[in-house]
Amino acid sequence: METLEVLSKFFFGGEAEAEAEIRNNVFVSPSNLKSLLSFNRARYKVLLGSKGVGKSLLLNVMNESILEERDVSILLTPKDFDCEKIARKATNSDKISAAYNQLLIAIAAKLGTFIDFAVSDSEVNLQKLAIEEGMTRADMISRVASFLPSLIPSTSKVANAAKELQQLNKKETILKTDIARSLSKNKNKIWILMDDVDQASIEKQGNYDYSVCWAIVAAIVDLANDFNDIRCMISVRTDIWHTMTVNKKLGSDRLDKMQEPDYLRFNESEIKEIFRKRLSLANKEVSGSESDSTQAYFSGEKITLPGTTEILRSWEAWIAKLARNRPRDMVHLVQELIESSEERDGSKINTQDAYDVMLPFAKSRIKNIETEYREICPQTKAIINNFATKNKFSFQSIISDLKGAASARSTAIDGKVLNPDSNETAIAILKVLHMSNFINARHNLNPDGSEYEHITYDERPFLVDMANWNELQKYEWEIHPAFHSYVEELRKNKRSWLV
Repeated sequence: METLEVLSKFFFGGEAEAEAEIRNNVFVSPSNLKSLLSFNRARYKVLLGSKGVGKSLLLNVMNESILEERDVSILLTPKDFDCEKIARKATNSDKISAAYNQLLIAIAAKLGTFIDFAVSDSEVNLQKLAIEEGMTRADMISRVASFLPSLIPSTSKVANAAKELQQLNKKETILKTDIARSLSKNKNKIWILMDDVDQASIEKQGNYDYSVCWAIVAAIVDLANDFNDIRCMISVRTDIWHTMTVNKKLGSDRLDKMQEPDYLRFNESEIKEIFRKRLSLANKEVSGSESDSTQAYFSGEKITLPGTTEILRSWEAWIAKLARNRPRDMVHLVQELIESSEERDGSKINTQDAYDVMLPFAKSRIKNIETEYREICPQTKAIINNFATKNKFSFQSIISDLKGAASARSTAIDGKVLNPDSNETAIAILKVLHMSNFINARHNLNPDGSEYEHITYDERPFLVDMANWNELQKYEWEIHPAFHSYVEELRKNKRSWLV
């Protein structure tokens, strides 16, 4: 098997489901994992993160780890709910109630699978529910019923309970009591891990109804508040959370009482570590060594970056830089490099492959931003195309240019048409661009700017705000390096148009 073909096995898909066999081997703990897993302030946690940052991978790894520790973990997605039934409810409160009832059934059924000998009415009810939901074989109880009395006469009550199986009761009050009794008896904690909440959105004539998404989130929060021994983590895309809570104003009656969301984020060092872990798996298959060397797949140790001054950067550093702090983007970039090399019948990825994929990769990320933020700001791509003709701006410059972009066309954010040529409008647009990781605040650590750090939205989601006007002036504003090739093409096209 060709080495690049082997490499592609470990840079495939980038999604938790597609990479189930290797996800535990390529998982890297984010630097803020300890705080993400701290439930000191509440028994639930809303986990936000951009698309492709690894929310599903984290929840899948957590689920497997919890089960290995013999605790109860339930990993859910909207596929586990009857979303249409929830959507048919007339009010948001009714939708939350419907989602809550479905949650109780899922938890009760899961608990039923852990019961070997159902003695109490509560245990029988949970076990019966597990059978109805297809989680336990129906013949298991009849076998227990016929086997136990022959061994221990006193177990006849168990046998009778199993044989007769009182009518399954799905009433909310009964299920809550049964769950509470089961948890108390077994001294277990239940983990509820809810992933891909946005998949519960319902499209209606080109628009999306997120009321079912919010109903599921609210129901899980209510569930965590109702049970001392339940811990819940709900993963939501950052843009979807904003759309639900700000654009659609869902949850306006309870957000002030809810725990602030946490953000899953990876820095460049952690992206590099994920890259090295995948390389090690490929090297082990190619040579038997778990080395993280790039030698078998990349030509030369470094890539010469395009530009007037030749800058050398290792393949690992260049790939991590363009990944936009998203593991999935890193995987997709390596996929495109492999495909580029294969198209020219190359045995290794070289600098020309990097040059060839830069612009298409940037354009595909712009398309992602346009899709993800279409309900927040439908004009996002048009604004980018209008003002992005250089990579770095002073605060005064970015504010002026964003005012001009808003004046060039009608611009709406969260359904509200903005007044052109105002600082408030420029800040509102800058917040969207910051949220999408198109542009970030650059904090220079020394006077000549040779040392600096970027402040991303996931690190400081409330940074871009009129209330922080004075602080914002301290920073430069830099378009993410993943988009520099796109900016260069915009600049060339505008020069060509002027000529």
